[in-house]
Amino acid sequence: MAPIQTNLVDRPGSKAQIAKAIFWPSIPEDRISALQRYHDYYIDELRLLCKGLSSRSWQTNCLSVKTKEDIFHVIDILRRHGSSLRGDIRQALASRFPHSQSEEINCSISLAIRLWLMINIQKPEFDGLRSEATSVQWNDDQPLSEFLRSLFPRARWQTTAQSSRLGPHFTAAFMKRVCGLTIEWTTSLHDHLRLDLQRKALKIFPYKCHLQALLDSHQHRKEGEA
Repeated sequence: MAPIQTNLVDRPGSKAQIAKAIFWPSIPEDRISALQRYHDYYIDELRLLCKGLSSRSWQTNCLSVKTKEDIFHVIDILRRHGSSLRGDIRQALASRFPHSQSEEINCSISLAIRLWLMINIQKPEFDGLRSEATSVQWNDDQPLSEFLRSLFPRARWQTTAQSSRLGPHFTAAFMKRVCGLTIEWTTSLHDHLRLDLQRKALKIFPYKCHLQALLDSHQHRKEGEA
């Protein structure tokens, strides 16, 4: 039997469509061009939805979203309901997906967060799809904003501006040569600077273009609300 694929996988949208929907509608063309590495991640994440021994084990089978417009809609709802519980977000999505089960909407929410924030919220059975990224779970008992804050806890010690400033020679090459660390790239933001002491491995999140676009998006939306 031929593989069954969805429009979301086959037609993910152009780089400009994705950037305008996920970041902000008036994002300049030069900023869109700078997002090439993020765009590659976005396409890879969609392709992973059809990864498995057979089409019956693909993630596409447990998703409410079927098109790029669906995923853009879910991201917009998440952006506007950041202080809500997951159950409330499901309710906000119910009119878009009236025939979907709760688990299908949950999986669609997780996919939207992976594409929007590059945080690897993933069901345990799909952990191995991105071996370089630690997967996390978001449950119904915690608002989205609180869950995201829990992934980035504040440091327990105080540093001054002077003491927190790194010297120009403190680079990845320096850490490998002097500290004996292995650098491992990760596609999940919450893994950034995660140190495995046993393996002497340091994870680095290299998608600076995505972080800058998120910060700019937040600023543009604040200015639009002012």
